[in-house]
Amino acid sequence: MKPLVSRPVFLTCILSIPIIVSACWHDKSIDAKISQGWTEENRSDWYWATQGSRLIPETWFAALEQPDSTAPFNDMAFLTSFGFVAPPETSGVDRPIGFAKDTQADEQFTNSGLRWYEGQEGGDTTAETWIGLNCSACHTARITYKGTEMIVDGGPSLLDFQSFVEALDLALEQTRSDADKWERFNAAALDGKDTQANRALLQAAFDQFLAWQRKTDEMNETPVRYGFGRLDAVGHILNKTLMFAGADAKDGNPANAPVSYPFIWDIWRQDRVQWNGVAANSRLNLPGDTLEYGALGRNAGEVIGVFGEVLITPKQSTSETLRGYTSSVRVNNLMRLEQVLQVLEAPDWPEVFPAVDTDLAAKGDTLFREECAHCHLLPDMQEEGKPTERMISFEKTLEDDPKDLTDIWMACNAFLYQGPTGPLNGTKDNNGIVMGETAPVANMLGATVKGALLGAKGDIIKEAIPTFFGIRLQPKVDLAPGPFDPRAGERSTCLTEKDVLVLGYKARPLDGIWATAPYLHNGSVPNLYELLLPASERSDSFTVGNHEYDPVNVGYVTTGGGFELVTRQGNRVIEGDSNAGHEYGAESFSEEDRRALVEFMKRL
Repeated sequence: MKPLVSRPVFLTCILSIPIIVSACWHDKSIDAKISQGWTEENRSDWYWATQGSRLIPETWFAALEQPDSTAPFNDMAFLTSFGFVAPPETSGVDRPIGFAKDTQADEQFTNSGLRWYEGQEGGDTTAETWIGLNCSACHTARITYKGTEMIVDGGPSLLDFQSFVEALDLALEQTRSDADKWERFNAAALDGKDTQANRALLQAAFDQFLAWQRKTDEMNETPVRYGFGRLDAVGHILNKTLMFAGADAKDGNPANAPVSYPFIWDIWRQDRVQWNGVAANSRLNLPGDTLEYGALGRNAGEVIGVFGEVLITPKQSTSETLRGYTSSVRVNNLMRLEQVLQVLEAPDWPEVFPAVDTDLAAKGDTLFREECAHCHLLPDMQEEGKPTERMISFEKTLEDDPKDLTDIWMACNAFLYQGPTGPLNGTKDNNGIVMGETAPVANMLGATVKGALLGAKGDIIKEAIPTFFGIRLQPKVDLAPGPFDPRAGERSTCLTEKDVLVLGYKARPLDGIWATAPYLHNGSVPNLYELLLPASERSDSFTVGNHEYDPVNVGYVTTGGGFELVTRQGNRVIEGDSNAGHEYGAESFSEEDRRALVEFMKRL
């Protein structure tokens, strides 16, 4: 197991509307508001609806202790120290935002269909409840400014997912190896049914659960530290696909390309999603509403990667193929949450911040249209029925100016990673190509998602009927590198391959960009002002994790954050953390030009 990274514990005080920070998370008072077009009902759905993620049984979560402590693991201050956001006081919920409860029939599940006491049932309403994460855990931003606290829904969080998982796994390891911890865990988890027979069942179930966690860690093994606000989500999802296909831990690919959690307001208006545009937003216009089936596939893949479960079966007859795969993916809620997101608006520059300099912003408007808008379309430049984003390929960037090439590894990994197909051998991928004994893991993911959705086709039809009539239903809420470049071959492949969509990054509209620091796809630039500097003049390192806002440079304060992100050492950029690229003539900007552009972008 990886050791816990030492970092300060931040006590977070959260409301779904801005508040005054006080001594403890539950003592709050309202000070300001950010309106994003959502009702409190929309917000509650976003925070608590299950997507089918199953991280740990609820009773185990309540019984588990923190590493090297007898304090409960589910303590709010402990969980928010990783960057999770505490719930609104009015919600009546005692879990951080994004910690959803999932209760569903689990008799067929291998990893989350655990049985730890005699007579335990597994029906739709009788199965044990599990705790999992939904989208809001990573896509809810908390910002503070001089004692005022704001929540930006759909914004990138400052969550340190990597350290959270390491702490969870260390707590599990210590619980199993420490006799006193194990005794307390047994007594709490089996409260009311603590017998010797049930203790034996609990031990077997716990050991199975722990083995799965260990394998997950081995699959994702990387010396790269993500820190607050970043995660190699695609790497984790691809490795989970391999795990569900029965691959060994040695077949995993390093999850070594962390990227920022993207902001997701107006994401449904884009044709392609993910930083590298690998997923398509496809929709079917019905008489009453739009059926977002592309988003359904994308979100199903996210659930599979973040503690969901899918049972991949070998390809046999056509009728068996059409039955699809059993999975924990809650397609009904995924479809409803996508409709909730269509109401979410980008946040305006808050009144509590210093006012925007309108004269400078006017100059910035002109500069932005001249220098930036050919990639980042402004609202008056967007056309109905046409993409609002632009895909910028590595090939095109190298052709125009190699200095504008930013870190390649998120896109490159998604293109290159391969693995054994196991039961997917002989199955067609999304391109109609029959997979052999090995295949690109991204193609395996596509086939897995397709199978999971086929397995839930009844639920999809149920959701499509009200959508046809325009009825929207509520979701159910219940490294230090060596002297040589070890990846030179991979780098060469990714930089010379042509006409591959995923080998590049997406330039999207920048509405609400002020609330989405740090910047670049990998979070390697702390604020908008630095993004307008030549790469050689950007910070070699800065700390992440401090929620205090810098309204002058537009980003978070870069000191006191608890995690130091090192972007370059001397003239050498750090792989995965590089802040190179996206210059596009930045060296020609004057100081006034940069400040004008920053003032303009505050108003987007």
